[in-house]
Amino acid sequence: MDLEKTAFDIDGVVVDIVTPFLRRLADRHGYTGLTYDDVTSFDLVDALGVPPDVVRELVDELLDHPLEVEARPYPGAAQVLAGLIEQAPLLFVTARPSAGPIAEWFRLTLPELPVERIEIVPTGDPMKKLECLRDHGRRHFIDDHLDTCRMLDQAGLDAFVFDQPWNRRDQTLRRLHGWDEVAVLFNVR
Repeated sequence: MDLEKTAFDIDGVVVDIVTPFLRRLADRHGYTGLTYDDVTSFDLVDALGVPPDVVRELVDELLDHPLEVEARPYPGAAQVLAGLIEQAPLLFVTARPSAGPIAEWFRLTLPELPVERIEIVPTGDPMKKLECLRDHGRRHFIDDHLDTCRMLDQAGLDAFVFDQPWNRRDQTLRRLHGWDEVAVLFNVR
């Protein structure tokens, strides 16, 4: 697959924000016993039975302060991205409202990735990713958001679902089950 025609989502693909979310949910609000696999929907209120104001508070904190909440890359992400970035600059398209906090996270958490070879485009809305990908000439996208992948697939782009508990209700799209499969897709060792 052509890396220069590919883009990546960030949260749920590169960065695990669910683990720090669950940790803060337990520590601050007493919701103990919830696991990663309990997050079976993008709608955290529905999936976890948590009040909307609590979800919004924690999600805002995760988006604004990924370093402070100790968000970590998924296993293998750093190594595969380091191999990919040697081949071509990397484009990340995110539904985050701004790039600043996550750009700083990349700089400090993944220093092996030269910042001048990373572009982060915040759309503020998952449904705006199609337009962004087209504007950047990208045909392939790896995302954990099932609705976004469906939309891209219907528009004729190659959408790859990065497998997560919250996107398993539809198995019709192509899936990647971790960064080892991303490495195979791009022939990175």
